[in-house]
Amino acid sequence: MVSADFNNSQKDLFQNIEIKNLLNSLDEGALVMNVKNKLIFYNNNAPLILGTNFEDFLGENIGLTCYFENLFKEQIIPSHIRDLASGYKVSNIYKIDDRDHYFENEKIDIYNESGEIKGTLYLIRDITKEIQLELALSMEIKSDSLSGLFNSRFFYEEIEKELSRCLRYGYDLSILFMDINNFKFFNDTFGHKLGDEVIKLTGKSLKNSMRKNIDTAYRYGGDEFIVILPNTPAKRSTIVANRILLNFQNGFKEKLKTLISDEAYSLTLNNFISNNNNNNNVNKIGLSIGITEYKKGKSASELIKEADRSMYKAKKDLKTHICIYNSENCASS
Repeated sequence: MVSADFNNSQKDLFQNIEIKNLLNSLDEGALVMNVKNKLIFYNNNAPLILGTNFEDFLGENIGLTCYFENLFKEQIIPSHIRDLASGYKVSNIYKIDDRDHYFENEKIDIYNESGEIKGTLYLIRDITKEIQLELALSMEIKSDSLSGLFNSRFFYEEIEKELSRCLRYGYDLSILFMDINNFKFFNDTFGHKLGDEVIKLTGKSLKNSMRKNIDTAYRYGGDEFIVILPNTPAKRSTIVANRILLNFQNGFKEKLKTLISDEAYSLTLNNFISNNNNNNNVNKIGLSIGITEYKKGKSASELIKEADRSMYKAKKDLKTHICIYNSENCASS
């Protein structure tokens, strides 16, 4: 049962029927609270946008209800949402039907003729579709469609951010630089379609070897790839490097089975799959990985050069195919 105090508040705020009609014409959801933060009015779109029956909340302090306590609370919006180029101002992220919805909220105080605040109008707009579209477009700009990894342009953006963190907080950071051994020979032998499958496999191998939401992998260009490992010294990064090599080798064998006929598979397996116990790896497909780590004062370009040099040295290591940068052993020839 709605109290007399609630009815008086509603009547006092909405003597003008035109205001109600105006609020009902809005595309946004509109909620009106009195000075005690009790809900006294909602427009037609509010139940549709927020997916609830507002009759259950009329006369209640809506800020204390389980359903709305987070909707009006200050939230820390993740940077990849907060910094979208379109300028959408996400006020809240709220789950409806187990899916994140993004809301843009506006708070407007309501005054009486004496200039006293009599209530508050909240305008709530669900901008989930707009945010999802922009996130998809943003990912398209950052991504390499063939490998499924980030692209080199985004790498240069991220490495500068990571180096700033290292300089500021003294964090460790390692870079893995790799390419596919004898990829051109394989591509020329079987054609670009199978070559593309090897690029896809490399992307998958990197993704399955890294720490989620911490490490990031990029297709640097052609058959070259880079992985950024935050908070990781060079020696410890060899764990990730070995995992990448193993995932690639196992995945390559399985991929060949699906792409090449049974008759040709055994011969192809022998010709193109590396065997660490066999030094005859002239045409073998595999990865060589160079590793370098951040030292204070190093620039992104210096790190890339170091990782690149150590990668070429790794190609000569027929046993591990991994090399950590050393200024003496990886000096420019």
